[in-house]
Amino acid sequence: SLFKRHNFSASMVGLFLAGVATNGPMLLLPLFFQNLRGESVAIAGLSLLPQGIGMLLARPLIGRLIDQIGARFVSLAGLSITLLGSIPFIFFDQHSAYWLLMLILFIRGIGAGAILSPLMTDAFVGADHRLSSQVSIATRIIQNVGGAFGSAMLATIVVNYQSQHSHTLNHIAFSYQQGFLWAVIFTAILIVPSLFLTNKLKRRHI
Repeated sequence: SLFKRHNFSASMVGLFLAGVATNGPMLLLPLFFQNLRGESVAIAGLSLLPQGIGMLLARPLIGRLIDQIGARFVSLAGLSITLLGSIPFIFFDQHSAYWLLMLILFIRGIGAGAILSPLMTDAFVGADHRLSSQVSIATRIIQNVGGAFGSAMLATIVVNYQSQHSHTLNHIAFSYQQGFLWAVIFTAILIVPSLFLTNKLKRRHI
């Protein structure tokens, strides 16, 4: 009965893709800083701080926007920002300016914070309250499955490209660029299920 609601089905597909689009790059980013830019483990971890700050700042606003306009436009806006903060990594290499990397990660964090919340919230819209526990379990499982799939897939892509070429910095950069390219592709595909999420603006005009 849950999958009869199009917004629940869209949320499930979206959460799987979101797991790929968010968790996959989270695995690659520290390795990008370590293997390509020669940073220590501590610095590689701290380099992701701007992304976390972006997600933290976006969360309070995201909740209010979902209540006002629905999950659809919030998710689409989040995807647009995430793409803006992800596409540059297809071109970043060992020579890219550190401040630019931090800025792009901050932007990516804002977008990523606006992807998961609408999908999670919309899965509950229209569901019988007696099924809330089932909805909660389903959303967590599908998100974790997507995250595991994304991490494994992107890591395999990077390792595969590295094994086919010499271990020069240019070739290492190219392997990470290919991994980020696939993350961008999955992020773009996420636009499709987002179109089927709740649209409160439409209801206001009826």
